[in-house]
Amino acid sequence: MIKIAMPNLEELAQKHYEALKSKIKFPTCKYALEEVITAKPKKLHEIAMHYKGNHKFDVMIKAYKNFTVKAENTYDAYDLAESLHVNVCPYCNRNYTFTVRSKNGSTRPQFDHFYDKATYPILALSFYNLIPSCPTCNTSIKGRKQFSLTTHVHPYVEGFDNKARFALHVNESSFYYDEKGFDLELSSDDVKVQKNIDDFALEEIYKNHKDIVLELIQKSVMYNESYIQELMKNYEGTLFKNEEDLLRLIFGGYIADKDLGKRPLSKLTKDILEQLEII
Repeated sequence: MIKIAMPNLEELAQKHYEALKSKIKFPTCKYALEEVITAKPKKLHEIAMHYKGNHKFDVMIKAYKNFTVKAENTYDAYDLAESLHVNVCPYCNRNYTFTVRSKNGSTRPQFDHFYDKATYPILALSFYNLIPSCPTCNTSIKGRKQFSLTTHVHPYVEGFDNKARFALHVNESSFYYDEKGFDLELSSDDVKVQKNIDDFALEEIYKNHKDIVLELIQKSVMYNESYIQELMKNYEGTLFKNEEDLLRLIFGGYIADKDLGKRPLSKLTKDILEQLEII
């Protein structure tokens, strides 16, 4: 849902390659080790299609599967997670994915293999094939589903932006105080975007956040335009820097496209506030 936009991705991909190279022996294939590990999404697709279903590579594929198991037990995924600083799942924008190392316990995002490692073992440790994500999206929902650059949205390539929108549909006047008074929809006219929505069950999952939408509706009534302007007049430059900051304080989510990955449910918040004509 949210694009992973970082200025130093190529540098991080190179560091990822150097870390792997120093620890493990890479099987031989058509593509050089560095090319496979640092391949950008379009190149990943080319490599994947070169090996998929081609039985003359069965022996090499088996070697890669064995190699992947050994490599994943050797390589420290916490290093990669810490370098990325992706703190909210880009697939769903619902769950935090902080990386924390502590003597009392550690946690990090799971790494989804965009091209699944069972089908494409050669890409199992490729930088742009490892998508930091939450357990719900990676393990519970996506599992072994077949993803491809031609069929799904890749978080290192694009986000949903305005290609998908949450929509509030009012059923009855009780929508101001009762979740039963409205429906929540998430859909897109873009085939790839809709495929992500369907395969991650995003619309069904987000229907469980109608309580958040109800709060946004209620706050939009309490914090009308005149009240917001009064708050701006009294506190701008002290409690907040600008109107965007104020709206985040009131409604609990970021509203600028570039900031949607900073806090869960920000995409939902932004779309509903636009429909309510708050922003």
